[in-house]
Amino acid sequence: MKMHKYFHWAYHKFGWKHAYNLGAGLFIWLFLLLARPFGVYVNDLQHFVALALFLLPVGVSFTLISYLTDIGFQRMLKIDLPSNLRMDGISWILKLILFVHIVFLMRLIRCEWECFDVLEYLEQWFAFSLMFLLTYLPLALYGRSKFFHSLVGREQINEGNFTLRGEGKEKIIVNLNELLLLKADDNYVDVFISASESPIKKTMRITLKAVHDQLSSYPQFQRVHRSYVVNLKFTVKRNFSTLEVKDGEWSMDVPLSPSFKDSIQSLLS
Repeated sequence: MKMHKYFHWAYHKFGWKHAYNLGAGLFIWLFLLLARPFGVYVNDLQHFVALALFLLPVGVSFTLISYLTDIGFQRMLKIDLPSNLRMDGISWILKLILFVHIVFLMRLIRCEWECFDVLEYLEQWFAFSLMFLLTYLPLALYGRSKFFHSLVGREQINEGNFTLRGEGKEKIIVNLNELLLLKADDNYVDVFISASESPIKKTMRITLKAVHDQLSSYPQFQRVHRSYVVNLKFTVKRNFSTLEVKDGEWSMDVPLSPSFKDSIQSLLS
């Protein structure tokens, strides 16, 4: 789960879904073409090209399965996968199951159902599990590096003041190092900014989702409740159903929704 949270963040939050799905599909196609498992041999360039064309749908099928599974989980279960690590993990297990069996079905159709072999079926499970691992680990490691790099602010947080834009021309300019939390109030959002004794509260007309989207490049700002986004750098304690946000002598207990509990617990562990 610890590595999956970084893969999950890079895939959903950091926006590498398209790059990963297309890249993994291409990797799987090249892996099969060069490794030629399951006793596939070629003698000349013509057969090599024919094999490349034959294996192309395998790489394409992974890309389609990944997209369709994401869409299916979000629609059927009405969940936001970027906020639910457990369901995202289940969706990736389902992707592997679907991918193995679709490729095996393609193989059986090509040989007119006369080449069914339990050993070959198990070999496909081993090969495709290995390929999933080989595409999963680099993105997970990259996500881990990118997440902590952004969390400590070496890349983005020191760029200066950030402009939160509300409806119309309304805006609030804030240093992200001093932004404690955001609290929704219908179609308004209260912005809590660190100050010497107690936070300064500014209000702007905007939805919480819209203002959180503006902060999507900064992973330290996490949605923890339908009405709250907090800066994890100021989060000091997590209880069963609350988070304590603390700045000097000032502190606030923020409710923690069950749907966000897994992802927040992973990020704070």
